[in-house]
Amino acid sequence: MKLFKLIALILFLAILLVGGLFINNLGPVDPNATEKREFVVTAGQSTAEIAKQLQDQGLIKNSFSFFVYMKLVSAKLLPGTYEVSASQSASQIGWAIGSGKYKTERLTIIEGWRVSQIAEYLIEEKKMKNVADFLEKAQPYEGYLFPDTYEVRADITSAALIKLMRDNFEQKTAKLALTPETVILASIVERESRGNSDRAPVAGVYSNRIKRGMRLEADPTVQYAKGSWGIITVDDYRSVESPYNTYLNDGWPPGPICNPGLASLQAAANPASHDYLFFFHAKGETHFSKTLAEHRAKVGQYF
Repeated sequence: MKLFKLIALILFLAILLVGGLFINNLGPVDPNATEKREFVVTAGQSTAEIAKQLQDQGLIKNSFSFFVYMKLVSAKLLPGTYEVSASQSASQIGWAIGSGKYKTERLTIIEGWRVSQIAEYLIEEKKMKNVADFLEKAQPYEGYLFPDTYEVRADITSAALIKLMRDNFEQKTAKLALTPETVILASIVERESRGNSDRAPVAGVYSNRIKRGMRLEADPTVQYAKGSWGIITVDDYRSVESPYNTYLNDGWPPGPICNPGLASLQAAANPASHDYLFFFHAKGETHFSKTLAEHRAKVGQYF
């Protein structure tokens, strides 16, 4: 009887010891830690793999205890990028990863940005990790990536982001009778206009030029050909050899030169009806003319 009690006592103490160690192992690595760190769970990772990764990164004390706890509570760990801290307990980290409340990024894509500008924004400013190939994959969709504010997963891929922006384009323009030429015109209007009141009249100027067999002679197309929205010169009109240079080539350029917003798309779909063929901006206003002589005379008044 005494032996039985001794064995029972030893077992009880052993259970207390193991239980104490287990509970201790679930405690925070550093209760005073203030920094939050990104932790990435990829699709297909097992709980054991995630536990080892957490321990290797110093976010939990013991991978085995974490694994056992997750199995005891039947928690499912979901793929995503999460923000966790060494000040959190293993159970808190586990529930955070199991919640699916992954880290998000708020993206504001500006109207008139070209694909290369969007790529630079994502990589250089937002420091997003899975979009290194955005420029390559998005280039064929120049003009059709809708400028807007997006709340996305921080680990979103280029393909997923492009699809999101293209779907948004389709949804926002569903009621517009768009053609490839309309989108090209909208992209030029986006870069040429100084405000919403300009858009339809400017679209009308370029529509009139096309109807009369004139070259578009749109400065932003030369800028696009040069790869920069910087200042261009008269020499650039003649020297920049590119199908996008509308001073050297007839008709529309091969594709859009930027990603236009809804107002420019609407203006391109419904250009203003007038007889203007020329315009320029000066002192906060846009000045339109019907003839080259009239245009030159007006320019002479301001420059």
